[in-house]
Amino acid sequence: MKQYVLVAGLDYEFKGVNFRLFCNNRAKRIILANRKKEDLRFIIYDFSKGEVLTHEVTYPSGKKTEKLSSATPFKPVGKANYDRTVVAGTAHYKFKDGQRGLMSVLDIYQAVRQIGKDDPGTLVELSFFSHAWHGGPILVNSYDNGVVSTIIPPATTPVDTPLPAGARDPDDFDPRIKDFTTPTMDAAALAEFKKAFATDGYVWIWGCAFPRVVHEILHKVEHHPSYKNRGLDDKKEFTFKNFRANHADVLETYLRPELGGPFPDRKKIVLKFELIKLFICRVTTAAYTHHIAVAAGVKAYGGVMGTYSEYDTGPLPLMNVYKNFGPHFTFYKNYMGFTFDPEGRRYGLYKPAFTCVAPGP
Repeated sequence: MKQYVLVAGLDYEFKGVNFRLFCNNRAKRIILANRKKEDLRFIIYDFSKGEVLTHEVTYPSGKKTEKLSSATPFKPVGKANYDRTVVAGTAHYKFKDGQRGLMSVLDIYQAVRQIGKDDPGTLVELSFFSHAWHGGPILVNSYDNGVVSTIIPPATTPVDTPLPAGARDPDDFDPRIKDFTTPTMDAAALAEFKKAFATDGYVWIWGCAFPRVVHEILHKVEHHPSYKNRGLDDKKEFTFKNFRANHADVLETYLRPELGGPFPDRKKIVLKFELIKLFICRVTTAAYTHHIAVAAGVKAYGGVMGTYSEYDTGPLPLMNVYKNFGPHFTFYKNYMGFTFDPEGRRYGLYKPAFTCVAPGP
């Protein structure tokens, strides 16, 4: 039986987005496209409701039969789980520390590992419908601050205890890049995680991948008089007189070994095209989408760095990457070797073997 794990994050901005709708629509679309009448199982994790829904579709004697079962093993999440503040007339919601009994990304990982143990090679799709950033899906917008806050009676003030290096913060329910290393996943757990996926299986992260500084640097590159959509020589030099301090900062961070130090003149930055490509490559390999592709050993679809997603219109809506990032798509295709999802939604294909090679002298 083909299996699909679909995850619905919470709209922590409380602007009326129902990510569960996208999970439901994803299942409906897959069922409608199932011309071979293969048996299907959808497991939907709803962070807002704390619900786990299993939806099985089988075809005994060629007739479609559907079976649904639901459990709510976790507490629901809503505005009461956040501290609300208003800044310049805009409401902001900060996830509270010390909450327990809520659905966590660890429960998603465990579900995948269980498939790896019980039904290896059957997981076709692991999808996260949620807000997102380059660090991964934002399922509830919790925080990893490296400490755990506890109240020890009769005291009423929380005491912060630092966590061991690499450990998960128990106040944090969102995905992190470190999740695919010990102590969260040791070698045995990672092997189970990988075994779950079918040979043609994949991960899909439907939210944004929009470090604004990366978008702005790419935009300046693409509008530079020396830039061409294809065929640029790696040794071509670009001179930038319009980088801001945050642009220079991030370039220095990711290119430190090659630069050997800070730019001598931040008002006139000179970069060979090969270093621009190396910067984008390293930003890409720092993304959660890349890390989960490597961990699962399968391809992963997600926004290329510097792009954001929007919601479909029309019947059975899902999500797509905003179409006006065309120059970015061209850069990633022609200079980074990216292809894009087969559904035409403009999500980049992250391959597990994608690596960065520093240029030679």
